[in-house]
Amino acid sequence: MTEPATTAPQNHKTQVHSSRKQRGFVFWAVWVLIASYAVYPTANWLASLRDHRYDFLTPWDAMIPLVPEFIFVYFSFFPFLLLPLWLVQQPVLSALGKRQIAGTLICGLVFVLFPANLAFERVIPDAEPYRSIFSMMFLVDKPHNLLPSLHIVYTALTCLAVCQCQWPKGRAGLCIAIVLWSVAICASTMLVHQHHVLDVVTALLLVAVLCVLIRPAAEPLGLARP
Repeated sequence: MTEPATTAPQNHKTQVHSSRKQRGFVFWAVWVLIASYAVYPTANWLASLRDHRYDFLTPWDAMIPLVPEFIFVYFSFFPFLLLPLWLVQQPVLSALGKRQIAGTLICGLVFVLFPANLAFERVIPDAEPYRSIFSMMFLVDKPHNLLPSLHIVYTALTCLAVCQCQWPKGRAGLCIAIVLWSVAICASTMLVHQHHVLDVVTALLLVAVLCVLIRPAAEPLGLARP
């Protein structure tokens, strides 16, 4: 007879935690969007005005084929960034937001100081829907914000945050799936000829630095998540 009395506070506590997490996600998502939409287009516009731009190339870049089908993996980046809403708890969620904002600002500074040239010729595939998708992408995105790849920075940071929260819960299968998805997104940036090898490598190095410098705050024991 006492079960409903003990279950009700538990359910209330779970709802409070869920509501708090959702508010935290929205808070950081708004600030990340503000930072990215302020920095990325501005840096690309400034780079387009520069007479001198840099070529950050390796011998491996010439071996990367254009695989139009990977454009769907490339754009799966956007739903991927929503995963923390369900899979990341505080204080890791706050650390993720801070890392993404710091990464955006650092990348923006590098984009302005070292504007790059895209080595790949911007080819529009003949077949639909790839023709329409690539045409629109080339129209809105100038090929200068390359190194380090902000696409990779956001993806890798999100992957690490999810795994940091889910691995201790014994959800190894979920973590492996998230890692494979993030690797596919990283590969897609090159296979749709939006980024070079060094763009990916420097982005991953930046992610490592951000994870060292910005760590989740320790929660008071009374507020620890179940």
